[in-house]
Amino acid sequence: MTWEADHGEIGALLCRGNRLLTGSNTRRIRLWSVAAVQELRDKGSEASTSSVLMEQEMTLDGAIVSASFDDALDMGIVGTTAGTLWYINWVENTSIRLISGHRNKVMGLVVGPGETHCATCGEDGSVRVWSLHSCELLLQFQVLNQSCLCLDWNRHAASGQRLAAGYSDGTIRFFSVSRTEMEMKIHPHPCAVTAMAFSLAGDVLLSGGKDGLMAVSSPQTGMTIRVLSDHKGSPISTIQFSPRKPEELGHQGGEIWLAASSDRRVSIWASDWAKDKCELLDWLSFPAPDSEKDADSPVPTLAAFCPWQPGTVVYTGYGAEKEALFYSLAQKQVLLRIPLSHFAASLSMSPVASLLVVGSNERLLRIIDSSAGTQQDFCSHDDGVHLCLVSPSGNLLFTASYNQVLVWDVRSA
Repeated sequence: MTWEADHGEIGALLCRGNRLLTGSNTRRIRLWSVAAVQELRDKGSEASTSSVLMEQEMTLDGAIVSASFDDALDMGIVGTTAGTLWYINWVENTSIRLISGHRNKVMGLVVGPGETHCATCGEDGSVRVWSLHSCELLLQFQVLNQSCLCLDWNRHAASGQRLAAGYSDGTIRFFSVSRTEMEMKIHPHPCAVTAMAFSLAGDVLLSGGKDGLMAVSSPQTGMTIRVLSDHKGSPISTIQFSPRKPEELGHQGGEIWLAASSDRRVSIWASDWAKDKCELLDWLSFPAPDSEKDADSPVPTLAAFCPWQPGTVVYTGYGAEKEALFYSLAQKQVLLRIPLSHFAASLSMSPVASLLVVGSNERLLRIIDSSAGTQQDFCSHDDGVHLCLVSPSGNLLFTASYNQVLVWDVRSA
């Protein structure tokens, strides 16, 4: 006997006694009663029925590719192409997500307040919050048909459980981690949002787009306060606020921040949002050879404030030499050049030690101690190391290689 068990390709098939389980690429898993098959075998054309009965079905988060169940098909584990393992209980009609990972490229990573959680976002449009104690997925926000390209965690005391995520359609969504819901959606950009950062006080969100425009938005009202067009025409790759007080850098009040774009330009700003002040302090432009790097392996423009050297910006990008530059904003000159074996695909610095972390498209992770002049290489990734982030305490290092996230203990460094 034959019957149409699903509208899509069946990738998982299990049979126990008179019960049959099917899983397909339509994301459905179905439980069938096939007692009629035995009756057809025993009685032939005299059988009272020639049909099967679908007892139950569930829809999961991806195509069903694997399944393992007990002898009665009452309980089991199902795997999907979304990288998720589900516990299925037909008796209670429940499905519980056991393990889940990104099936596409991880585009952003941020550590939450207190370093008890971290959040990741991916090309599949998902934002996922993980427990750093157990490395388990705690919750997931999913936006269909969009890629989530960047995110940041508002560390302000009143908003410590709030995330902002930027998407490929130019929208930014604010998620409440404590209430597990989307609070607000705004549309400050006409194209993909490529970088973002909350101000240190959490009262302003800065975001940059693929067209080089930067928007200053209010996380409370969702209103766009102003648009900065200084980097227009080149995608924004980095936005970062300096942890230093402006007085330490020779400015009064407000905050100091930087933005970098893919044309190897970095802008330094002083802002006092309460006074509607946003002033361009410095404009850095780094040359590159006439022959651009192959488009298949682009080298991003990366910049960050140096935590252990006030008033210094660390820059790396495509140029005549593979190196990281330490640029003094006060002296307006390069103080230090650190040679690299490969162009950097990711950059992060420890806030408590003179450690510089660089990842490359050649799958190499390098940790450099700039004060001691030493370095150490790690080859633990299966793809280019396109993300690296040292936690605010300096105890943990996060690296991402396509859809794989690694957590490193650096307390012994």
